[in-house]
Amino acid sequence: MTSRYDRQIKIKQIGIKGQQKLESSKVLVIGVGGLGSFVSSELVKAGIGEITLVDYDAVELTNLHRQNLYTEDDVGTKKLNAMKHHLQMANKEVKINTIDQKYSENLLNDNYDLVIDCTDNFPVKYQINQDCQKLGIKHIFGTCAANQGQVMFIDSESACLECLYPKDKVAQLGLSANIGTNPMIVAITGSLQASLAMKFLTSGKYNAGQLLVIDNWTFDFRKIKVSKKSNCPIK
Repeated sequence: MTSRYDRQIKIKQIGIKGQQKLESSKVLVIGVGGLGSFVSSELVKAGIGEITLVDYDAVELTNLHRQNLYTEDDVGTKKLNAMKHHLQMANKEVKINTIDQKYSENLLNDNYDLVIDCTDNFPVKYQINQDCQKLGIKHIFGTCAANQGQVMFIDSESACLECLYPKDKVAQLGLSANIGTNPMIVAITGSLQASLAMKFLTSGKYNAGQLLVIDNWTFDFRKIKVSKKSNCPIK
């Protein structure tokens, strides 16, 4: 352990023991676009032991306003290659793995302490939710659009994504529509996902089934307790 983590070790809720737990943790981050770039950056700089990044896309010019770390020189290159380079430059002590493919269930295993869903595709989010529930893996859901972000920690005992947004109703909710993105809400939402991860990995504590909703235009912050549905199709 080096002095680079001095400021977070001084936080009583983390301390040396929490930092040691973080440095022995393994996390899977699915998607390294807007949310994933912030989540990965913050966990790597905080000293996560091992992080595995999953993506298959290339950096586009329109990504740069909201996707942290990418630069104009990265446009046209694989996101994974660019992200690993920037992250490793920030912290050479962290083991960074990359998987260049679309999400599939075979990526999940019990080697990971936590899965963080940073995708922008709701059918994929439902699949991640289903697979994590099936395997009993804790994961953090996150989504943002326009000025609003939403984050929820999910385990096998609490409400899941299907309980929050039934799959057959998602089209009516308009959650998959491209309505633009305020870059600051991406930063806030990604940081909240990373914060939930940091708390869990350093202390083992988490509040499952609690939806955090943030609007960075009205500055409205809400906590909503989501009930586990008795007729949830994957519970």
